[in-house]
Amino acid sequence: MSDQLKALFAHAGAEGVKQVAVKAAKWMLEELERTPEEFGESREYLPHADLHMRLAFVPPLFVQFGVHHSTRTVFISKIGWFG
Repeated sequence: MSDQLKALFAHAGAEGVKQVAVKAAKWMLEELERTPEEFGESREYLPHADLHMRLAFVPPLFVQFGVHHSTRTVFISKIGWFG
């Protein structure tokens, strides 16, 4: 995951919006820690894994993640550039 973030921040720097991207990433991570079951939009439920899959947008970034219902463990599958 850290390689994805490094690449995103490099791209953001090239676009001249690195500070905005860093701020968005920090806010995203805070929300994933604080309120993962409410953050973003619900996409699907995987009953065999007890995972609620979600998607959240914090321009200029997005994050795809799953929340294990009983433990509230967050699994980030992708962080990307939005737009």
